[in-house]
Amino acid sequence: MTGFLKRDFYLMETNLRFYLLLIAVFAILAVFTDFSVAYLSIYLVVLAMSSVMGLFSYDDMSRWTAYGAAAPAGRMAMVDGRYLLTLLISVGISAFQLLISLLEGGEGALPIAALYGGGFLLYAAVTLPVCYQFGGTKARTVMILIVAVTAAVMGMGATALQISGGFGRVSLPAPFLLLPLAGIAALALSWRGSLEIMRRKEL
Repeated sequence: MTGFLKRDFYLMETNLRFYLLLIAVFAILAVFTDFSVAYLSIYLVVLAMSSVMGLFSYDDMSRWTAYGAAAPAGRMAMVDGRYLLTLLISVGISAFQLLISLLEGGEGALPIAALYGGGFLLYAAVTLPVCYQFGGTKARTVMILIVAVTAAVMGMGATALQISGGFGRVSLPAPFLLLPLAGIAALALSWRGSLEIMRRKEL
C-alpha cells in the first residue's frame, strides 16, 4: 500500500506546489484585507477532489490497474492507498481552515474546520466508488451533476455567511464538530464498496 500511496503523491506533486502557492497568496489576502476566505476554502475542497479524480485518469492511461492485478493483493492495496491519501488531504484541509480562522480572529474556528474537513470526506465517499466503477474519464461525466449540485449548495451557504460577515466571524453550532466523524464513517462504507468493485473486476 505504501508504494501505491507514494506513487499518488508523486503524481500530485506538481499540482500540490501550485495549490500551495495559490493558497498562500489568498491566505495572506484573507488575513490582511477584507477578502473572505470562504471562497478559497470551497475552491480548495473542489480542487482537492478534482486532483484525486485525476489520479484515475492516470490509472487509465498507464493501465495501472493491470499492474495492480499482477501484484499480490495489488488492486486492494491501490484502493487502500488512495483512501488513505484522501484522509490525509482532509486533515490538510481542516488544518488550513483552522489556521486561517484563528489568524482572522474569528469565533468557532473548530466547527468551521470540521465543516470543510468533514464535507470533503463526504464528497470523497460519494466520488471514489464512482471512479472505481467507471474509470477516470467516464467518472468525470457521471460526477458533473453531483459537482454542480454540491457547488450550488456550498455557494449559497458561502453567500449567506458572507452577507452575515464571513466565515471567520460566524459561530457555527457545536454539532458541526461531529461532521468529520460522519465523514469518516461514510468513507469507511465507501472504502468497502470500492474494494467490492475491485473484487468484481478481478473475476
